[in-house]
Amino acid sequence: MRTCIRRMNVVLVFAGLLLATCGDDDGGGATADDQEIADEAIAAVEQALRDDGFTASPDDEDDDDLPFQSEECREFQEVASQASDQELPGETARARSGPFDRGMLEPSGGVEETVRAGVTFVEEPEDVDPLFELLNDERLGPCLEEALRVAFEEDAAEGQEAVELRNLETEQLGVEGLGDAGAGIQGTAEITSSGVTFLFSFTDQFVRVNRAVLALSTVAVGTEEPTADRAALLEILVDGVSDQD
Repeated sequence: MRTCIRRMNVVLVFAGLLLATCGDDDGGGATADDQEIADEAIAAVEQALRDDGFTASPDDEDDDDLPFQSEECREFQEVASQASDQELPGETARARSGPFDRGMLEPSGGVEETVRAGVTFVEEPEDVDPLFELLNDERLGPCLEEALRVAFEEDAAEGQEAVELRNLETEQLGVEGLGDAGAGIQGTAEITSSGVTFLFSFTDQFVRVNRAVLALSTVAVGTEEPTADRAALLEILVDGVSDQD
């Protein structure tokens, strides 16, 4: 089961990972005001997660890239690569939470949830137009489904934990009334490991508020529905960057 969660940590990319492949780097330097706002917004989300029973956990440095293999999906391979984590076009500041976990996955039941958040500031709002064009591309859902199936097949072929993925469905998300622009994706599936079937769900959502791109990502595995309040966490991020210039 950890194989599944490790794979999904790669799906939970932040705005920085996506933006790093969108356009030329114009070298916008960091500003103290932007960095302070980003840090405070992330600190507010982290506190809300702690208040809701989540605990911080270390990043898994062994996360693998998702294999986007078909020709029409190759663009997303570069986007999702961990190696794309570099300074962004027009970036002035960034802050990210580590993973926050809640719950425990057991054969008898339960659900394990992981939440991450990120804030990235750029010089001009249009600097992130390519990000939202890519996230709203109708190919994203089918390409992500393809990559996940290939990833689990590769793990099984390499003798890793055997995980069967069934009934995988994805749906692209809109802004949900927050910010100036938004996009994202959510998915659900059934996964079977060691003869036990669990429900699996994930979301990866982005909202632009003026020059700030907010990212919130969740993944849950278990026999129960996840209960992380994405709407409340997104509102905390939006409120946290509302005082920007």
